[in-house]
Amino acid sequence: MKIIFTSIATISLLLSSCGSPEESMNRTMADFTEKCIEDVYDCECYGNKVKAHFKTDEAYIKHYEVNNEIPDELVESLFDCMK
Repeated sequence: MKIIFTSIATISLLLSSCGSPEESMNRTMADFTEKCIEDVYDCECYGNKVKAHFKTDEAYIKHYEVNNEIPDELVESLFDCMK
């Protein structure tokens, strides 16, 4: 099941990263949350997990300045939001 979730998350990330970097860049946690796939996730839960993980937009931005991927801990917690 974890492999399936990881695959879905990877595909979602790849699909959302198409286009110009300015279009696909997540500047805030809200930008990231807006990309929630409603058919797969409870998007309210999804947004709450993102906010709980990063706490502030500043922490979110700092993470993505250094890392260009979703933290494993967040990926695992988003699993709880799957429909």
